[in-house]
Amino acid sequence: MKQPTPRLGASSASLPSLCPEALVDELARLGYQGVEWRVADIGHLDPTHPWDARQNNRCTIAPTESAISRIQAHCQSLSLQIFGLSPYLAVGDLDHAERLIDLAALAGQARLRLWAPNYASERYAEAYGRMRRFLDQILPRAEALGVQLVLEVHQRTICSSPSLAMRVVEHYPASSLGIIYDIGNLAIEGREDVQLSLDLMGRHLAHAQVKNVSYSPIGPGLGWQWDWCPPDEGVLPLASMLKTLADSGFADWISIEDFSTKYGDLHKLSRNRDLIRHYLGLGIKPDSHTATRHTAHEHTN
Repeated sequence: MKQPTPRLGASSASLPSLCPEALVDELARLGYQGVEWRVADIGHLDPTHPWDARQNNRCTIAPTESAISRIQAHCQSLSLQIFGLSPYLAVGDLDHAERLIDLAALAGQARLRLWAPNYASERYAEAYGRMRRFLDQILPRAEALGVQLVLEVHQRTICSSPSLAMRVVEHYPASSLGIIYDIGNLAIEGREDVQLSLDLMGRHLAHAQVKNVSYSPIGPGLGWQWDWCPPDEGVLPLASMLKTLADSGFADWISIEDFSTKYGDLHKLSRNRDLIRHYLGLGIKPDSHTATRHTAHEHTN
């Protein structure tokens, strides 16, 4: 019997120069199967300034029913699945959480990304308690609408590793609350052995996000600083990590979230598709000239 294979998607958060409709068209053309949308207010976007993943991200969907319905219809017309919505939801903001859960249901019961509290201004026990109370309040609505909440493994939060995320999610059904296994974030904080993490997460593993990080020294005694880099140029051995993931029988989404800026966004889409498919054993090795050539043209729509 043929082993199931992961499905390939992309995170719009990492492609700030593309308008959402252009991204959908390109994903479909390149054979991607799904997309994870950055959801945030778009009123501050400024086309006179450079597009930027954090501050001026064009590839963002407004948190409104009309915006979600439009992009859902466009995705459906090209057989592209919205498998995740990635908003910036503060723990404890019940009104916003309810609106986002409703929008996730409207987007074909997409998963809704959550971040745990950071630990800059409170101790772990307090932050953990706040997270648990928040989940207890919002999970009933999500369950009623068939929306799975997913907690992202993220640096500088109380869930910076798979094992720390499991301390939260193990109290809830996996169908209601899963974990986004962000492999790239682990290069900054929280890295654990892949097989160990898979064993720990079990059925709570939802989808995986892929990116990589490079380090450079700050100065004597000051440590090293990190920056995003192309998936094949960082400290993480993504080829072996993804092989372990695939060999485990993982057949959910691999979401490419490459925040590096060495290549243009369009070129990243095709380059990373070939690279990750190769790492997963789903395609031939990318041509070295193709893999390093900058694209001569970027989408301007």
